[in-house]
Amino acid sequence: MSPELYSNGFKSLKAYWRQDLTSGFMVSLIALPLCLGIAIASGVPPMSGLIAAIVGGLFMSRLTGSYVTISGPAAGLIVVSLGAVESLGQGDMVAGFQYALAAFVVAGIIQTILGFLKVGKFGDFFPSAAVHGMLAAIGVIIIVKQLFVAFDYTPQAGNEHGILGAMMQIPAAFINMNPEIAIIAMTSLFILIIHPYIRFKPIKLIPAPMWVVICSIPFSHIFDLFHEHDYKLIGRVYHLSPKNLVHLPENILEGIVFPDFGMVYTGVFWVSVISITLVSSLESLLSASAVDTLDPYHRKSNLNRDVSALGSGTALSGLIGGLPMISEIVRSSANIGNGGKTQWANFFHGAFLLLFLIAGKPIIEQIPLAALAAMLIHVGFRLASPSEFKHVYQIGKEQLLIFLTTLLTVLATDLIIGVLAGILMQVIIHLYYGAPLKFLFKSRYDYRHKKGADNAVIYLHYSAIFSNYISLKSEIEKHRNLENLIIDFADVNIIDHTFRTHLNELQEDWKNDGKELILQNAEHLIPVSDHPLATRIKAESVIMEKTVLSSHQQFLHNLAEKNEWKYYPGKTIAVDHFANFKFNKGRAMIHAQNIVSGLFEGVRIIYSEVVYDKSRKNRKPDSKLAALLIMPPTKLPVFTLDREGVFEKVTDLVNRVDIDFEAYPVFSEQFELKGPHEEHIEEFFHPGLIRKIEANPYYHMESNGNAIIIYRFDGATDEEAITGLIRFGKIMALLT
Repeated sequence: MSPELYSNGFKSLKAYWRQDLTSGFMVSLIALPLCLGIAIASGVPPMSGLIAAIVGGLFMSRLTGSYVTISGPAAGLIVVSLGAVESLGQGDMVAGFQYALAAFVVAGIIQTILGFLKVGKFGDFFPSAAVHGMLAAIGVIIIVKQLFVAFDYTPQAGNEHGILGAMMQIPAAFINMNPEIAIIAMTSLFILIIHPYIRFKPIKLIPAPMWVVICSIPFSHIFDLFHEHDYKLIGRVYHLSPKNLVHLPENILEGIVFPDFGMVYTGVFWVSVISITLVSSLESLLSASAVDTLDPYHRKSNLNRDVSALGSGTALSGLIGGLPMISEIVRSSANIGNGGKTQWANFFHGAFLLLFLIAGKPIIEQIPLAALAAMLIHVGFRLASPSEFKHVYQIGKEQLLIFLTTLLTVLATDLIIGVLAGILMQVIIHLYYGAPLKFLFKSRYDYRHKKGADNAVIYLHYSAIFSNYISLKSEIEKHRNLENLIIDFADVNIIDHTFRTHLNELQEDWKNDGKELILQNAEHLIPVSDHPLATRIKAESVIMEKTVLSSHQQFLHNLAEKNEWKYYPGKTIAVDHFANFKFNKGRAMIHAQNIVSGLFEGVRIIYSEVVYDKSRKNRKPDSKLAALLIMPPTKLPVFTLDREGVFEKVTDLVNRVDIDFEAYPVFSEQFELKGPHEEHIEEFFHPGLIRKIEANPYYHMESNGNAIIIYRFDGATDEEAITGLIRFGKIMALLT
């Protein structure tokens, strides 16, 4: 990969200026109307949104720790920005704006310091359901607030500040809407909805927000929004005026407004500062991480540096009359889609916005406010869409409860209390599921590594939840030099969705580095839903007490007790370990059941009855397979050991794939041994192991590099067959 891709300096400018210039221009077309709309929705002059994006592009792009993110004002900050203006101004929006600018500056300074204190890691602390609940609440607030702009309806005095009170006035807004203004809003919304489905390239080339501007400006002339006048429709009189249009100052320098720090000693000021700092830092961390997953070059942002840079940008923006800024995911993804390679695309995006502000004032002032309101309603709907609720529900009912708790609390109170309520609900659920209070905020684990080995094992204990993930991640990052790292969940009572999601992202990081982060021994934990990243809980001990075991299950229970192992009679869809073998390719596993798991001489042994989809044509009616996993702490060669029939002997004569041992003709005659690295396999199959396999010729064996799966060729699951399988598994554990 070109080293210029990892630089945001002049080398990358020289290498990719064409791609970044083109992408920066396209992103600026999206950013222009959105920045104007976000500013107006935040209760500040339209130019404030442009100032934030210009500062973010020209200044912050030179400091950031990311590569393709676009910085500027975002819809997620509307609520905290508007809240600061309204609460600090106490009815006087002009004074409130200047006080809010002071809050932006202080919040930016705090955020800069937090970046230097390396708080980027705390972005992993917040439970995903609570974060999405907060964003959904922001979406609802944006929709409600902008509906009044889209319909040109002023809420009744006394209720306009409270979101619940504003919701009660939505029916009145529909009844008393200004028809011509509503036409502009609905047409704009229609354009935003249908644009993704249009395949005509000339139309697709121009972003949807710019199409809204292009199509809404003619309405300004048709309805003559440039002059104050009344019009009559169906017996009612409606009023139109230039107030329905965007307004910029006559001179750009007049738009530079300085903050007023007169309320810095008040509690309401610091509530605003904390809200802005929390939301902007959290959204930036989440957005930067999300954009990293979209980056085709798999570059990783320096999140601490990014937080500091965004904080510095927010402070500078606030000093000259601009809004706070974050790494905005929609514009960042558009940057990637348009071929942006480095942060120079962000710089060019800011430069083009400055050019638009200087030269495009006459055009900008023809944009109807209703068109901008429609854009924000569209953004708000994406944040709080029904599909978001459905997605959270599919992950698990407990996630939906956290999501709704956060959403409703934010609507009833404010963002900070809402997020805290979501976190508290998650903690209560974890305690109910069996997470110990003692290890709520710190992981309990043991680390084992044989000297000279290229892999190691972290044995987790008690709980693996959002609030103790950071401590585990710190331990994992210490061992980036290893080729393989195993996370063992055998002694864990609960793995929550947020923890599992973060580990999944870490697995991808290791994979991109050519290494492997392996998660194992979670079979005893029952997923609360069919979602692959659902919370998993240890519910089998309760089931054991209330369930009457069959004779077969009682046998397995006694077998487990005899070996001082654990028995789990219930079903689990956590069949990852059994799925990662060639034998199971193309076979749909439904679940695993009757699991016996334990340690034998330091080696994990898992017996399970894996049930396959009976609808598959190539499966026999009896689709249950009794399989045994041997999971030693060391790396294994990849191989397959099968009985060698006539067909295999003929095939071997042609392909020469069977690995034979001249000193053991009986073994070579009975079995076909295959694998990619013959020398490692020959070293693994030492004389003692070969003799034991010769004495037990009725087992199939296969290794995927991390574990060995063993099952009988005849598929027998009677007590004698299971006892023999366990006995052979113990022999294998001793000999590997």
